[in-house]
Amino acid sequence: MSDYYKILGIAKDSDQIQIRKAFRQLALLHHPDKNKNSEESKVKFMELVQAYEVLSDEKARERYDFNTVNEKSFQKFNWTPSADFANFYSYENLKREYNENKVSGGMWEISEKANAGLWKATFILLGSLGLISVFIILKIY
Repeated sequence: MSDYYKILGIAKDSDQIQIRKAFRQLALLHHPDKNKNSEESKVKFMELVQAYEVLSDEKARERYDFNTVNEKSFQKFNWTPSADFANFYSYENLKREYNENKVSGGMWEISEKANAGLWKATFILLGSLGLISVFIILKIY
């Protein structure tokens, strides 16, 4: 049985963020689209995907950990790739998701600092419009 923790280069007590980060780094390095003529990179990439999918799913991880401890007394651990494998693990998606400093996904995925700036700008704009409205009303009457 493969050691998924060793494949991803992480400790057994790693959390989901560490698992995801390790997978993204290694997947970008070994992705078949980046290494077009390398059969070895395809095999390595599939090992990475298998390790990531098992360790990122809490129930699958528990079963895997149990099986590695009780390897002789329990049935062999089986893994099947995701249904949307080609789209989910495409090189472009991995590159896009790996960029930690990006701001994307619309207004709900922005930082707190940017969010506070948007609120300030909104209040200033509405306050200015209110003052202009009051000035126009006073000027007319």
